[in-house]
Amino acid sequence: MGDIGMLIIIILIGAVIGGGTNVVAIRMLFRPYKPWYIGKMKLPFTPGLIPKRRGEIADNLGKLVEEHLVTPEGMKEKLSEGPLFEDIENRLKLGVKDLLADDRTLDEWMEHHLGRKDQLHTIRTNVEKGFTAKLTELFEEYKHRPFEEWVPEGWSEAAEKQIPKLVDQITAKGSEYVASEEGKKQIDFMLSEYLQSKGNVSSFLGKLSHRFSAAEMISRELVRFLHDDNTTRLLENLLYKEWQEILKTSPDEYISEEKLNEQIEKLTLTVIGRTPVVGEWNLPLSAWSGKYEEFLNKTVVPSVMGSALMILSKYMKTIMRQIGIRDLVSREVNTFPLARLEEMLIIIAKRELKMIAFLGAAIGALVGLIQGVILLFIW
Repeated sequence: MGDIGMLIIIILIGAVIGGGTNVVAIRMLFRPYKPWYIGKMKLPFTPGLIPKRRGEIADNLGKLVEEHLVTPEGMKEKLSEGPLFEDIENRLKLGVKDLLADDRTLDEWMEHHLGRKDQLHTIRTNVEKGFTAKLTELFEEYKHRPFEEWVPEGWSEAAEKQIPKLVDQITAKGSEYVASEEGKKQIDFMLSEYLQSKGNVSSFLGKLSHRFSAAEMISRELVRFLHDDNTTRLLENLLYKEWQEILKTSPDEYISEEKLNEQIEKLTLTVIGRTPVVGEWNLPLSAWSGKYEEFLNKTVVPSVMGSALMILSKYMKTIMRQIGIRDLVSREVNTFPLARLEEMLIIIAKRELKMIAFLGAAIGALVGLIQGVILLFIW
């Protein structure tokens, strides 16, 4: 074999040793997965680097993710700028639309989706009981106290200011009635009844009154009387005095104890029956809930999403601390199969690992070339 042949062999041996060393080093990052023993003596470099430092790697990786990658600030920015909340809001609106088109009652819908039967009936019963108890309590507290002791002063003053308007309405309606044909007929009828009750002379006067249209004259006088300022002042004084007398009375003078419970029950059923949603939920959702769709989509859903974003932003650090990102990542890394991890990393870095092996072979070949040249000069 000539010198050139010897030099080529040395270069090839160096390349094989260099490339093979790097391949073995790469494999030793993962393998062996467990320590190897000869008797009781554990062989060095077993297990591989990653299996040996797996716990430390997992802990440091969890710390890295928690402190630098998945941070509260980053999550806040992602939530506020990303499409997540917009997508959730759109899904909620679609859910509202589907809900409002349902032919079941709200109670049946809750039973189907939440597994709770007669939940709304129980709620309504409790609301009615609470409302009735509160009304009874209020009446018991105020029934013996005069109105002037507990009616707000502003309300009393407002009522007094309405007295002139009420008098105007009384005089206007009264004048309109007595001046009408119906009013005149009523006056004529009453006058006739009165005169007939007084005997023959009164009967003669009654016939005479018909000839001279006494009803017409009385009607005109009544209209003049009702339009007179003195009449207006008289009625205002009477109503004002009556109002002052009412303020001195108490509620129990207007409603008996026996009828109180009946009136409270009627009031409760009326109020609850006219309360939105509460008074309608025994009907199919599609029959009554459509009128709330615009309110829900334009007011409730955006408000809910805005409140959710605000709460998440405010308590993001606490939430992430409770979730335990570091422990979560560490646990997942520790339980992830090593063979699968090795396969993933090799697939991801396949090109780079090949280049490392080729680099080792190139360096080994260069070392072999240098050694071969030196040997040729020595020989």
